[in-house]
Amino acid sequence: MTESPIRVVLVDDHQVLREGLRVLLDEEGDIQVVAEAGSAEEALEQVLAHDPDIVVMDLGLPDKSGLEAIKEIRAKDYPVRIIVLSMHSGRELVMQALQAGSDGYVPKSSAHTDLLQAIRTVHQGKRFLHPDAATAVVDELLERQAEAQMLESLSERESEVLRLTAMGYTSREVGEQLSLSPKTVDTYRQRAMEKLDLKHRSEVIQFALKAGLLDEINHA
Repeated sequence: MTESPIRVVLVDDHQVLREGLRVLLDEEGDIQVVAEAGSAEEALEQVLAHDPDIVVMDLGLPDKSGLEAIKEIRAKDYPVRIIVLSMHSGRELVMQALQAGSDGYVPKSSAHTDLLQAIRTVHQGKRFLHPDAATAVVDELLERQAEAQMLESLSERESEVLRLTAMGYTSREVGEQLSLSPKTVDTYRQRAMEKLDLKHRSEVIQFALKAGLLDEINHA
């Protein structure tokens, strides 16, 4: 008994690119392009109409971002696998795509060599990351690990002062909350910044955001 082909919906606002991808995929006996879409709304309509196995999703769509489209598809609980096909493979974008619910990530520059493998891989229930995307993910994880280790070097008081400083409190306001003098608060802040190699308040805020310190306060 012959297995049914992998049913694919192509989502990209450039018709010429979609046509090229359709030719590439339709040459494969185990893959069938069942629909195309040039916008996020159209993508949702085609997913509902055709019940595909795979959606190949561009992120730069005219009505809303591909990230939003991925989130909407996931919110509707459609049983479909999603591969992002993007011009960019920067760390932030790759992480956002994975967090939104994508199962694979392929740069457009590698579509002709990697998209077929990506489709077959995610159809088997696995993830597929192009080496550039995989490197971005590893770099992000390593940076988070380094930040966690840096936080462990702070005393409890230094960590508390750093959090409140990042929240925008003055030394006097921090001191009132922690029953410390403003001068003592300044000392703790300076020690924390030296340990973390931070020079300016903007760097304190950026580090606190990335390290999740502000999340801890918001959920306290």
